[in-house]
Amino acid sequence: MNPAAGQPLTGGRIFRIWLPMAATWFMMSVEGLIIAALVARLPGPTENLAAYGVAFGFALIIEAPIIMILSATTALCRDRDAFYALRRFGQTLNLLLTVLVLGWVLSPVYGFVAETVMDLSPEVSRLSGWSLLVLLPWPAAIGFRRFYQGIMIRHGHTRRVAYGTTLRLGGMAATAWLLWDTALPGAIIGSAALSVAVVLEAGATWLMARDCVRHVLDEERTDDPLTTRRILRFYIPLLVSSVLALALHPLVNLFLGHSRLPLQSLATYPVVTALSFVFRSMGLSYQEVAIAFMDGTRQRFETLLRFACWVGLGASAAQGIIALTPLAAVWFRGVGGLTPELVDLSVPALRILVVMPFLSVLLAFCRALLVWCTETRGITWAGVIELAAAIALLWFLIGPVDQVGVFAASWAILLARLVDLAALYGWCAPVVRRLRA
Repeated sequence: MNPAAGQPLTGGRIFRIWLPMAATWFMMSVEGLIIAALVARLPGPTENLAAYGVAFGFALIIEAPIIMILSATTALCRDRDAFYALRRFGQTLNLLLTVLVLGWVLSPVYGFVAETVMDLSPEVSRLSGWSLLVLLPWPAAIGFRRFYQGIMIRHGHTRRVAYGTTLRLGGMAATAWLLWDTALPGAIIGSAALSVAVVLEAGATWLMARDCVRHVLDEERTDDPLTTRRILRFYIPLLVSSVLALALHPLVNLFLGHSRLPLQSLATYPVVTALSFVFRSMGLSYQEVAIAFMDGTRQRFETLLRFACWVGLGASAAQGIIALTPLAAVWFRGVGGLTPELVDLSVPALRILVVMPFLSVLLAFCRALLVWCTETRGITWAGVIELAAAIALLWFLIGPVDQVGVFAASWAILLARLVDLAALYGWCAPVVRRLRA
């Protein structure tokens, strides 16, 4: 996949490798829209949308420690010993996360966090707790399939990643259809559809990666073996940065519970971010591709950066076409199934986030650069700064300003992301100067 260092890289070659990854992330982003539309059309839509949003926010932060295994295998899985070391590391982390979520949800701590700290109603708290139990397979299945996806990406088989995601969408739709006429609440049905879908995708990914695994196992041990200590030194900064980034979701829900129009904001925020994620996914899909193509030459660096800028501008323009025109109201009302009251909150919030796709691509490129040169500490510190900025902005906009919760959350996430990008650029600057020298 990655020709010898110094050979010219074209935008067309990047596009051919990136497109299946973009399609994969696009399908995963559509998944959120489908679930939100499903829950909105079942009984008790506002309460169930709020409960699903809370449960999914918690599920994201629980899976956060394992999702960077994709970057780790893409960058480090070079030979047989590296494969076994990374697989052992991933399996241990998967088990720990599953035990953690089970113990937490079944303990009284969850009720205290949901009802006392987040100020959720007993009904929303109960629904979100059951939804999290249904999502129990989520973190381990995510970690399992991302491990094997990294190996496939390293060998240039990004189309197979997209095939697995297609199966995931099919499994989700089939599960939702089978449960549609049951007496289960919408939040439970949505969570069950996600769990079944990601388990199916994990199994399919394992099957599709078998030939790539055989190739890795045929590679003899290098002179620089990958030890557990080296994995931890590489992975812990990525883990921390991922946790910090995904911790924003439950933190936003916490602030929304104390904001103006709390229930309406909790119901609309996941719908708005799900639509915005469709366009932001273009940037998220670019990180591993950039890691795989970087080789330390100026030509590759500038080609990858130029491609990132065009992708980001195109994604933001596409979101703008929906957000800044009557299409937004048509989408939220007709496709999303929201009530007129929730539509009136969703449209302005989506407009606030128009530049987020462009920022996401630039962030992905900067992170790829730091992962490639193993300066992963910069990603961690940028994440710390972004989280601190988001908390401060949420407090200010919801407290002294008394802004409607979903609007405050949109502004806080956008401005905090700008702070994150500035911090990442500071860490990347020496690498950039060296590559352009």
